[in-house]
Amino acid sequence: MEQNTVLIISENSADHAILSACLGRAVPARFDLASSESMERPLEALLDPMIDAVIMAYGPETDYLLRLAQKNQATVPLILLLDEPDDRLTEQLREHGAQDYLVRGQLQDGLVHRVLDYSIQLKRARDTIQQLSSRDPLTGALNRAGFRAHMERAMERSERYGFSTALLCINMDQFANINDHYGEADGDLLIKTISRRLINKMRSTDSIARLGGDEFAIVLEDVSSVKDVELIADKMMKSITAPMILSEQQVSIDASIGATIYPDDGKEFPELVEFARSAMQQAKSVDGSKYIRYSEQLSFDHGGSTSLAADLRAAVRKNQFELHYQPRIDLANGRLCGLEALLRWNHPERGMLCPGEFIVACEDMGLMRTIGYQVIQHACSAQVWMEEQGIRDVDVAVNISFSQFQDDRFVDIVKDIIKRSGTDASRLEFELTETTILKSPDAVKRRMDELRLLGISFSLDDFGTGFSQLSHLTELPISALKIDACFVRDLPNNPQQEAVCTMIIEMARRLGMLVVAEGAETHEQVEYLREQQCQQVQGFYYSPAIPLQQLSRFVKELHLKRREPLFS
Repeated sequence: MEQNTVLIISENSADHAILSACLGRAVPARFDLASSESMERPLEALLDPMIDAVIMAYGPETDYLLRLAQKNQATVPLILLLDEPDDRLTEQLREHGAQDYLVRGQLQDGLVHRVLDYSIQLKRARDTIQQLSSRDPLTGALNRAGFRAHMERAMERSERYGFSTALLCINMDQFANINDHYGEADGDLLIKTISRRLINKMRSTDSIARLGGDEFAIVLEDVSSVKDVELIADKMMKSITAPMILSEQQVSIDASIGATIYPDDGKEFPELVEFARSAMQQAKSVDGSKYIRYSEQLSFDHGGSTSLAADLRAAVRKNQFELHYQPRIDLANGRLCGLEALLRWNHPERGMLCPGEFIVACEDMGLMRTIGYQVIQHACSAQVWMEEQGIRDVDVAVNISFSQFQDDRFVDIVKDIIKRSGTDASRLEFELTETTILKSPDAVKRRMDELRLLGISFSLDDFGTGFSQLSHLTELPISALKIDACFVRDLPNNPQQEAVCTMIIEMARRLGMLVVAEGAETHEQVEYLREQQCQQVQGFYYSPAIPLQQLSRFVKELHLKRREPLFS
C-alpha cells in the first residue's frame, strides 16, 4: 500500500510518542513519520511536496503560521492538536486554513487514522482539481483561468526584479474554414499541432495558454528589448505557417500576432490583454501573416465598426444580447427541474456568438455590470413566462460576476427587477464561482445574506476550478454544488475524474447540498452519475442551451418519453 508521510510539529515529546505509536498501529501500514520538535523554518516543511499531512500542536505561533501558509498557497492538510475542544477557536482556525483538529486525551487509533486518510485523500483530489482546472484539455496549455493567474504572477516578478514581460496574442486567420472543410476532428488536430510548434519555439521561461477556439497567448518573461520580442514572434509565425497534413492534404494557415510589453504599454492585466488584442485585430486587417506591437495609435476607435470594443459597446446600447436556457434534469424522476440562463450575442454580421468569444473582453472593458443586470431582467421575465405556460417548479439560474457583487447598488437593483417583473424570487438562483467568493469572502457573504432574505438561493458553479478553502462551504448560504464539465468529460473511464466526482458528491451529501453535474453528453456519463447519487445533470445528452420559445416543445418531448402528464 502507498505510504503517506505525516509531519508532526510539536515541542512536546509526549505528542510525538503518542502519535507515532498511534500511526504505527495502522492496518495496513500506510504512514511514514517525519517530526520537528521546534518551530524553526516551519514554512519550508509546509511547502515540502513530499509531506502529505501535518499534525501541528496549537500554540502562540499557530495563527501566524496558518496565515503564512495561506499566503504562500500551501496545499498540505493542516490538522491541529488541541488541549480541549473549543468550537469558537476551531472555527477561527478553519477560517485561517486548518483542515481538521484532534484533541489530546482523545487520540483513538481509528479516529486519528480516519482524519488523516480523509485529509490526504482530499489533498490529492484538490491537487488533481487544480491541475485539471488550469489546463486546456485539448492542448495541455494553460486555460483562461490559468493564464490570468500566470500572467499576474509574471507581472509581480517583473516588478520585483526590474525586467520586462511581453504578452503575445495569437489568432489563426480563417480557422472556421478549416473546421467547415475538413471537420472538427482535423480542426482539433491543427490546434494541437500549432500548440506543439509554439512550445518548440518558446524559451524555458516562457509559457503558453489557449484562450479559446483558435486563440493563444504567450507570456515572455525577462525580455531585454522590443527587438527580442519581435524575433521570438517571427519564429513563432514561421512555425505556425509551415505546411501541415490534414486528411492527406497539405494545408497552410496564416496567423496574426499582437504584442504588449509590461510595464511599458500598461500596468494592469485587463488593459494589457485589451491592448494585445487590439494589435492583433490590426494585424488581421492586413493580408497574410502579420506581427504588430501595440501603440497608442492603435487604440480602439470607439466609433469604428470593426473593433471588438466598439461592437461590444454598440451591443450593450442596442440590447443585442439574449439568453438561451440549458435544461437541468432531476435524475431521480427525469423531470425538468431547472434552467441555466446562458448569454448569447446576436452579432449583426457574425450571427449568434457564445460567451467564450466575447465575455473576457466584456470583463476587461468593465461592461459586465450593465450586461449582468440585463441578464437578470431577462431571466426573471422567463420565469414569469414559464408560469403562464404552465411550466412550474422550475428554477432559473443566473451566473453572477464579481464586478456585479461589488456594486453597492446590486441588492437594490435586483430587488427592483424582482418587483417589476413579478417573478417568484424563490425560483431564482444565483451561480457564483469559487474564484468570485475567494476574492472577498466576508463581503460576498454579507451580500449573499442580503439576497437570501429576498428568497434567492445560491449555487457554487464550476466547483473545483478555484478550489481553496473548504471552510467557505460551511460558512456561506450555498445550497448546490455544480461539478464542472471538465471532470465529467471522460466519465466513466477516467479514474482521476471518477475520484474527483465521487469526492464532490460525497462532500455535498455530508453538507446537505444538492449536486449538479455539467457537461453530460452520453448515456454512460448520465448512468454513472446516477449510480454515484448525483441528483441533477445538464448537458447535450438532454439538450443544448435553447431559446425560451423552444422550451415548451422540449418539456412536451421530455414528458412523452416519461409517459407522464404534461404539466403538474
